[in-house]
Amino acid sequence: MKNKIILVICILIMLVPAVLAIVLYKQQPPEIIKDPEGVSLVTITDSLSNVYTVSDKDEIKFLTELADGSPVTSLPDAVYNFKTFVFKFTRGDSTVSYRFYMSAELPEQVYYKDADDKCYKADSLKSRAFMEKQYAVSLYDTAVPVLTVGESATVIQPFEIAWNYSTVDGNYIPISAATANDVKNVDKLSKTTLNIAFSRKPSNAVITVFDGEEQLYSKLLEDFTGITTKEAKYYKVQIHATWNEEAGQNSYGSATYRFNAYIMPDAEFSFSATDIQQGGIIAMTVKNASAAGLTFECTPDIKAIPKFYDNGQNTFAYLPTSYETEPGEYTLKITYDGNVYEQSITVREVKYNSKTYTNSESVIKSVFSTENAAAEETLRMSVFSQQSPSGLLCEGEKPKVPTKQRDHKTGYGLYVTFQATEGKARHDGIDYDVSKGTEVKAALSGVIVYVGETAIHGGTVVVDHGNGVRTWYCRVDTSLASVGQTVAQGDVIAKSNDSGFGDSSRVHFGVSVGETFVSPLWILDNGLPK
Repeated sequence: MKNKIILVICILIMLVPAVLAIVLYKQQPPEIIKDPEGVSLVTITDSLSNVYTVSDKDEIKFLTELADGSPVTSLPDAVYNFKTFVFKFTRGDSTVSYRFYMSAELPEQVYYKDADDKCYKADSLKSRAFMEKQYAVSLYDTAVPVLTVGESATVIQPFEIAWNYSTVDGNYIPISAATANDVKNVDKLSKTTLNIAFSRKPSNAVITVFDGEEQLYSKLLEDFTGITTKEAKYYKVQIHATWNEEAGQNSYGSATYRFNAYIMPDAEFSFSATDIQQGGIIAMTVKNASAAGLTFECTPDIKAIPKFYDNGQNTFAYLPTSYETEPGEYTLKITYDGNVYEQSITVREVKYNSKTYTNSESVIKSVFSTENAAAEETLRMSVFSQQSPSGLLCEGEKPKVPTKQRDHKTGYGLYVTFQATEGKARHDGIDYDVSKGTEVKAALSGVIVYVGETAIHGGTVVVDHGNGVRTWYCRVDTSLASVGQTVAQGDVIAKSNDSGFGDSSRVHFGVSVGETFVSPLWILDNGLPK
């Protein structure tokens, strides 16, 4: 029995080398590339993650020869900046991979590593030959020129492409590039602002325009002057461009682009008035236009920059004036899409009253300190910098007096003198004398955008009504208001108190348009112009 056990042990010991050899054969297969006939598949993954599978015997033989290079001690540092290709050779259940480093600028300098980080240099002739094959497309600039359309430079992908790129040896190889599978809509284009642009100027290009299925015309792009329409609608546009083979360019071919262009008719300009008093506002409407492409000038400078808001197919702005606007004639100039509209307006002078405050010097200096004046300016600019909604939130409403007291005590534009310091100021709102605790109501519907307090104006609530129009309620208890709160005309938003500067219990009511404080009395009398 003992002898039998010894015999079994001896047999097992003799089998160990054979088993180990089989295991090692599986884990470390013989050099596959030395046996190209046995390779059934080669997979190539380039630096852009494109994957190519090769099963053709001749191609496999070529690729195994490329991977049968000369050993080197290490790779040059520069090659790590080259583009990479991973070759995976498959024979039966075994695989072996190599990482190649290539640059079309240095076709003779192709290096690679095996799975054990051993380094090799590929044969120069075979390297150049590889760079002539489609597997090496990522080494080259093959980009089809980009077409952009419209003010926002919308990118239009080609629908059809016939494109060729130049290899390291100057040969041209066709490519199959991705094409668009949908037709983009490019909105709000005026007839001459299609803004068609190519990243590379074509040798020639033809534009074809369709109204529905009806072809309107087809002409050279260089002769295209725009699409004229009497109504805003979509037109189908097709551009076929060709780039000829020429010196200095590494690709050539043709591409067809398609998009739907929503064309606007010619712009129409209108003003709510041409004669206005200081502190009044003028509504300006430009039909068939967008704010992005519009410019405004005024001669002489009216010291106010109107902000235009898009409203459907039109754009709208209020031009504010203040008590500081110089009376006289002004020429307004609005330009859109090459169309220029000029309008003369007259600003009439208003006689403003004056008042002297007899408060002590210490009170005046304390309230109107540099710090408090800076805080007041910071508050205003923080409100002015907020994006006002496009369109009026109070459409159709006539402004209402915010307090039960209808007659104001202190007027807009009032010249103020502080007797103790001989300082001077102007009043940018109107004051209502009311008892403390009187309800203060929203003059128009809107959204509360500021709630806070300053030393000069006391508790303050600001309501935004859209199109840059805001009403200001100061010297109030703000506990009833919160930022973001939607209010309807007549809603109680505060109660009067004696915060801020003043000689009695008052509510200060102001109206700003953009960054200009206009006359609240003019607004209450005339409403917001259309």
